[in-house]
Amino acid sequence: MDLAESKETEVKYHSRRELSYISKHSRQDQGVALDLIAPKLNVLEDLPNDATNLIALDGITNPQNLGIIIRSIAASPLDGLILPRKGNAAVGPLVYKASAGILLKANIYECDTTITALNYLKECHFNLYGLSSHSKTIFNTIVSKDPSVFILGNESRGLSPEAETLCDELVSIPMNNDVESINVSAAATLVAFRHLY
Repeated sequence: MDLAESKETEVKYHSRRELSYISKHSRQDQGVALDLIAPKLNVLEDLPNDATNLIALDGITNPQNLGIIIRSIAASPLDGLILPRKGNAAVGPLVYKASAGILLKANIYECDTTITALNYLKECHFNLYGLSSHSKTIFNTIVSKDPSVFILGNESRGLSPEAETLCDELVSIPMNNDVESINVSAAATLVAFRHLY
């Protein structure tokens, strides 16, 4: 309470039932819910003109994966994450927890769908690279003078056919020992730091 007062934060009291409706996680809220302001959570149209390297998501439904992806992108030299509201996990308490609180430090640009985002980015002269295990082109060999966005697909199905069609090129992460693929959050981390190694 002292901390809330010092930050001039409004505190409201609710019944247990009202609080569980607000938190949507009555078994985990421990009697407290916070309404956070995420200053770096913007809409796609607010993407800065000097943004050159991004990751876009296409159907990432696991909140834990999304949280880890957000943490990796915040720590990387990337300019941000394109996060469609439809088809991906919602930004909520589970994503916040999986990001270890880094959600508030990440540049996230929300949009309606992956397809509307990719069409918008094409109009802004971004090269679109879709991650696919079937491609022979290795992701970190891509050299482009134009802004680039790497699109990561669903945990089990990969890129949607619609998103794949919009890609300028498909790229892959090489696998050894007959491993077919790695977790999408691990793939996002490799792509996010690709220029450093």
